[in-house]
Amino acid sequence: MSIEVRNVSKSFGDFLALDGVSLHVPDGELVALLGPSGSGKTTLLRIIAGLEAFDLADDGAILFDGQDVARQAVGRRRVGFVFQHYALFRHMTVFENIAFGLRVRPKPNRPTKAEINARVRELLQLIQLETLERRYPWQLSGGQRQRVALARALAIQPKVLLLDEPFGALDAKVRQGLRRWLRRLHDEIHVTSLFVTHDQEEALEVADRIVVMNQGRIEQVGTPNEVFHQPASAFVMDFLGNVNLFHGRVEAGRAVFGSMVIEPPGGLQIDGESARLLIRPHDLEIQPDGEGRSGLRGKVTRVQLAGPVVKLELAGEDNQPIYVEMSHDRYRQHPCTVGEKVFVTPRDSRLFVEDYTI
Repeated sequence: MSIEVRNVSKSFGDFLALDGVSLHVPDGELVALLGPSGSGKTTLLRIIAGLEAFDLADDGAILFDGQDVARQAVGRRRVGFVFQHYALFRHMTVFENIAFGLRVRPKPNRPTKAEINARVRELLQLIQLETLERRYPWQLSGGQRQRVALARALAIQPKVLLLDEPFGALDAKVRQGLRRWLRRLHDEIHVTSLFVTHDQEEALEVADRIVVMNQGRIEQVGTPNEVFHQPASAFVMDFLGNVNLFHGRVEAGRAVFGSMVIEPPGGLQIDGESARLLIRPHDLEIQPDGEGRSGLRGKVTRVQLAGPVVKLELAGEDNQPIYVEMSHDRYRQHPCTVGEKVFVTPRDSRLFVEDYTI
């Protein structure tokens, strides 16, 4: 079941939550809607589900497999929706929570009691909670409750599965285990799925494709590899992981950032314009001597050796903080101490000047 969103806008009073959003989700994909708070991702998810109406426009539409469902009631869309805070019925057992959507189906589409029992037990096995069917939600851990909520959404055999911050209420360790479980589960059931998150690591690890949203618009759609290594805008690069941001200007066709000069092939034809250079901490090299080379000079202010990588903080030109990450092997080859003056050069970077990007 493919999903297509065409020119959808949504306002809440004077606030424009979605601004002409269009998106296509192919059949069977697991897609992450990623962005900061207020970017419009949850509003878009609720509109797809039918829980929210969008602003009327001549060409605005929500299509499932090419069929416009914008005016269909929620129940007719066959959407499975999983909320951040589970929304389980406290007075019902795990078994009854999962069976609920099947039991309330109107006749003649309601399954028989035997069919409901078989479907629930199949789902209990899928979420690996077969022995807990008689327990109540308050007797479960947060991770177990979220799995029950997912099973309840899957019980009705939805055309699409929508998840709103499904792991947001869980601690980091449980989140990590559940998102890996969700990825494996999706590979088994292949239901077209969208999930909302503001956790970049979660989106990069779980999704087939990522939709990066900002201020009610889509900044970029691509695979995790594409959005991380080929960001379409400074916002996307800055949002996806830690970056160092340097401000400079275009002079004589070159982008100048203090003592560091970037010379794009063919040069820049917009002298005097401001420029931004974004460099990820792991793409910076530190060397003791930079005489005669283009780079940044800085002084080491902190060295953090604990963890899988070594993290260094430097005070650069004009005391701008610079963050560097490297492997322990690289650090042992060129160890630094607090107070040492060093020279920093980028191995990779992204330059943004108006519409120009390298």
